[in-house]
Amino acid sequence: MWLAVFYIWGSLLAFSVCHICSETSEDAASWVTLKPLGHCGDEENLCPYQLTLPPLSIQLPRPFRELEKMAKELQNLKDMVNQLRRDCQERKDRHSIESGGQKEHSEEKERRHQSPRHNISISIKETQSHSGEQVFRLLTSTLPQGDTSESEGTVKDGVKRLNHSVLESQEWNTDPRIVLNEGTTDQSSEMSREVKIFNPSLDERPEDISKVKLVVGVHSKLSIPVRNRPAQDCADYITKSRRNGVYRVMPQPKSSMLPVFCDMESSGGGWTLIQHRFDGSTSFNRTWDEYKNGFGKLIGEFWLGNDKIHLLTKAKNMSLRIEIEDFEGIREYAHYDHFYVANESQQYCLSISGYSGTAGNAMQFSKKYNHDQKLFTTPDRDNDQYPSGNCGAYYSSGWWFDACMSANLNGRYYQSKYKGVRNGIFWGTWHNITMEYYPTNDRQSFKTVKMMIRPKNYAI
Repeated sequence: MWLAVFYIWGSLLAFSVCHICSETSEDAASWVTLKPLGHCGDEENLCPYQLTLPPLSIQLPRPFRELEKMAKELQNLKDMVNQLRRDCQERKDRHSIESGGQKEHSEEKERRHQSPRHNISISIKETQSHSGEQVFRLLTSTLPQGDTSESEGTVKDGVKRLNHSVLESQEWNTDPRIVLNEGTTDQSSEMSREVKIFNPSLDERPEDISKVKLVVGVHSKLSIPVRNRPAQDCADYITKSRRNGVYRVMPQPKSSMLPVFCDMESSGGGWTLIQHRFDGSTSFNRTWDEYKNGFGKLIGEFWLGNDKIHLLTKAKNMSLRIEIEDFEGIREYAHYDHFYVANESQQYCLSISGYSGTAGNAMQFSKKYNHDQKLFTTPDRDNDQYPSGNCGAYYSSGWWFDACMSANLNGRYYQSKYKGVRNGIFWGTWHNITMEYYPTNDRQSFKTVKMMIRPKNYAI
């Protein structure tokens, strides 16, 4: 009986809703249906039915409108946390690399002091190539000085001495810090062009020694880089060229080749320039994106780009050298043993320490003006420590401002001394800089500025 009543009620309800919504389209889901989903059991008082209703619009309190906004903010917060985790892991990995590098450097230095010098002996082994060409393989080993019994005995059996012209025609793939100079006594240059070649199996010297193919195999503790590995920075070119100019480097295995300007003459060479000022032809009042990607010309004035500086300082432990000259011809320099620039998600945070030089430590002038561990700021991106404004906008440049600065090498280029806002190139420890504290006094201007980096363990 109850089943019949519900069936009649459902039919009437469906008819009434259909009559009310008769003017709506067929696609609008406005039908109300009631149908049984199964048989009722004998011992059950309830029977399963399915009631289908049309779409409903309900009124909710105003705070529910913020749910979508809150969900988006939570997702952004989650992305920020994940990025911070990746950045922390990157810093942790870099710290472990730096610690390991310092340990290896100290162990290597101690081993050099303790270990005796070695001479390099080279032996020839005759082989035949697939084409039948006569090949002599040079096998070298290191012997402590004074231990010449084996070499002398072999020399008595049959020492063969090659001309300098023969060895000079070969390409010695050695570490960039090894210089092949005749008569050198430096341990890092023990491989001399004048070497003794011995092989008891050779009774006679080849008639045409210029046609002998030499295959060099070095069995010593010399550092031999892979021939085809791209240069990571200018220091890797030092054995190939001593000429200043534009070279191509690949800081990271997965990065693209980057053109950079290499200074192969200053203080031992091998420097990669990241900034150069000398005539004011390029404005450094630039946006965040311009400082990110770099601007100017490598053969002129330029900023290499924060992304490229990050890749270079991440690939190796880098040192920084700053060279400054004023219009009076006074030249000074500042050297920092440690220089690192973080990635963009960390606002290109600067790590700098280990000062030495003649220009003064303007980058770490005091607790109030300390550029170490400061974020990069540009006129359109305020990351400085000054609470009342943007130091980048006030001083018309991009830099690692504190609140605001004791150094700013990206300031405006002035051809002579100037008055007013100190928005020019500035180095707070220059010899006569104390005279500028009065607003009416002339401001110091600088003629040339260079910022360049090189691997910390580079051997001059």
